[in-house]
Amino acid sequence: MKLFVGLLLYLLQLQVQLSSCWGFYKYTASILQIDVLPHEEELVIDFSDLHIIGRQRALNGTIRILEDMDSKTHQMSVDLLNDPNLNGQWKTMIFAMPLINVCYAMRFFVGSYGKSTMQLGVNTNVPFDGTQCPLPKGTYFTNNLLLNSESWPDVVPYGGLRVNLRFFKHNKPAGGLSLTIDVQKKQ
Repeated sequence: MKLFVGLLLYLLQLQVQLSSCWGFYKYTASILQIDVLPHEEELVIDFSDLHIIGRQRALNGTIRILEDMDSKTHQMSVDLLNDPNLNGQWKTMIFAMPLINVCYAMRFFVGSYGKSTMQLGVNTNVPFDGTQCPLPKGTYFTNNLLLNSESWPDVVPYGGLRVNLRFFKHNKPAGGLSLTIDVQKKQ
């Protein structure tokens, strides 16, 4: 019994220590920077016309999908880095999505974590919710797109978070986007 109580107290203390630096509670997120990731041979998705505007750091601009992106020839991966003090000391996080077909990736990643941010018909017409496959060729807009962390995981580290969305064609880089985000505890 004493061992059980001791273990329980230790776990509660550990949770308090972790919650002071990790986002176990609700948090806010704002975009600090966007960068276009390089492609190897053929560019399939172009993020070069996206910009951050205003004090709220909203994402505006266009995304061009240059060909239909199907699940047989196109893939996507997501990797995350953390820099708690935003001082350039980025560390790879264990949270990532390996290279998988683009349709499943959209359904899993954007459908799960981006649904509160990317509101189809409200602030974007980008079909990144995973319901359409192939992703149709076209030029799409984002208008005053603000990050909404309501559908994000409960455990996210505070400070800098870099999200690299990489797109591939036949397993070769074909475009991508890197978002640098500031995650803060909600006041």
